[in-house]
Amino acid sequence: MLIELLISMSILVVGLGALMILLVSAVYTDGRSRNDTTSTMVAEHVLEQISAQPANGTLLLQLVDCANTTWNIDTTGSVQGAGSGGAYGGNGASLTSTGTVDWTENYSSVPNNYAMRYVSCGVGGTRTTYDVRWNVITITNYSRMVVVSARPTGSATVGGLRYIMPAQLRTIAGM
Repeated sequence: MLIELLISMSILVVGLGALMILLVSAVYTDGRSRNDTTSTMVAEHVLEQISAQPANGTLLLQLVDCANTTWNIDTTGSVQGAGSGGAYGGNGASLTSTGTVDWTENYSSVPNNYAMRYVSCGVGGTRTTYDVRWNVITITNYSRMVVVSARPTGSATVGGLRYIMPAQLRTIAGM
């Protein structure tokens, strides 16, 4: 009877150990999903702010983050290939041939007011910093394409367990 009890306890310990691994994995996935959602929300906020301005406008918008940092958002566009955004973009962060923000470009290489390190406040005083970049391509005097991308900083190492795909948003706006 004692041997049966030891065997059943061993099986129970192995089962509980497997459940613990599952629980830790679920907590990690939940945090990753939260960062993905916040990245998308920050990118969407910048996209909406730029899209709300006239297509031929050059107004600098301002956005204040949780750390009380005021970020300037440049809305000035340029025709594709003629601005600071490389061969595939207008003004702003470089774009790839597929029309997405090129994350191989160093943050310091992005033109002023086309990128920011936005700080978001969370529960219990936690803060997460998001690298946000955008590009504005002039299509006509009355329309432009805006591409905005965001990702959490410190978690974007390729091949690492903490890799998170950047949110990539694109719209055509005009007035």
